[in-house]
Amino acid sequence: MWRAARPITRRTALAAALGLTASLSSVAAAAVPPVDMTEVRRLAREPVETIFSGVPIDRISDQDYQQRVNGSPRPVVVVFYASQDEKSRNLATLARYLALEFGGVISFYGYRVATGATVERQALGTLQRQYGVKQIPATLFYDNDRGKIELEKTDYSVPTMVEYRTPSLLFWRTYHRAIRDFIQKSILD
Repeated sequence: MWRAARPITRRTALAAALGLTASLSSVAAAAVPPVDMTEVRRLAREPVETIFSGVPIDRISDQDYQQRVNGSPRPVVVVFYASQDEKSRNLATLARYLALEFGGVISFYGYRVATGATVERQALGTLQRQYGVKQIPATLFYDNDRGKIELEKTDYSVPTMVEYRTPSLLFWRTYHRAIRDFIQKSILD
C-alpha cells in the first residue's frame, strides 16, 4: 500500500544539510595533509631562512632567475621576502608546507629582498621592473607546462599568478587549503 511522504520541514532540511556538510567536510579534511599549528606558530617567529631550511626550497637571485624559471621542466613557485618581516615569515611557513607536499613536482625558490624587516624603495622599484613584483612579500607561480598545446601562450616567463595576500596565523589553514587547491587545479592540472 502506498503511503504519503512526510512533508519536509525546516528542521528536517536543516538536519539533512548539516549532515551533508559534516560528511563532505570530513572527506575534504582527509585530503589535506595534517599541519601542526603549534609548529607553524613557532616557525613564524624565526627568520625566513630558518623556516626554509631542511625543505626543498632553493635560493634564487637575479643572476640565475631567468635560467631557473624558464629552464625548469616543471612548474615553479618563487617567494619574494624580507627575512625579518612578519608577513614574510607567515608566508614562508606556508611555502614550507607546500614545498614538503609538492616539492617532487614543483620547483620552489626563495628570493631574499632584504635581510631586515623593511625593503628599500629603490630595491622594490627594481623588482617591479624586472619581475612585476609590487610589494613584499609576494609569490609568483609559473606554470611552465610546455606539454600542453596552448596556441596563445608562447612566453612562459610571465607568471601564471602573482599573489600578495599573506596568511595571518588565524586563517593560515584556510589559506593553505586554498593555495593547495589552486596548485592542484591550475598548476598541476
